[in-house]
Amino acid sequence: MDATIGIPPAVTEETAPFWAAAAEGRLVVEHCPACGTDAFPPRGICRRCRSRALEWVEVTGPGQVYSYTVNHQRWLPDLEVPYAVVLVEFDGHPGVRVPGRLRGCEPDAATVGLPVAVGFEPGPGGQAIPSFVAATAGVAAGAGPAAP
Repeated sequence: MDATIGIPPAVTEETAPFWAAAAEGRLVVEHCPACGTDAFPPRGICRRCRSRALEWVEVTGPGQVYSYTVNHQRWLPDLEVPYAVVLVEFDGHPGVRVPGRLRGCEPDAATVGLPVAVGFEPGPGGQAIPSFVAATAGVAAGAGPAAP
């Protein structure tokens, strides 16, 4: 599937550091030093204590599929279907769940609990967008491969 098809993500003051890290192949989430809460998507304010003194922390290591959907609808003329979109959670970052396309396996192989590695691929508007590689694809979990 070509991930460059679609609408480019909106880059705002709150999300710019996320997209800059994505361009470097790094997945980052907001972290509140005041209460210890990690959050995604970026909001510029802690969802727990409302502090605005946030930091960015990198998510490393494998994740697990929390939820998924397999899309069979061709929303755009050049969109290849079917494809799986997964919601991934990470040990060490409770409450953080990041959506992305599932790569490295057939869409119907998506399951809750599937281990995945963080990766990035070229997206609409030239943005690097997160995607996830099934660890069953022979990719070492946490390797973070990027698609060419």
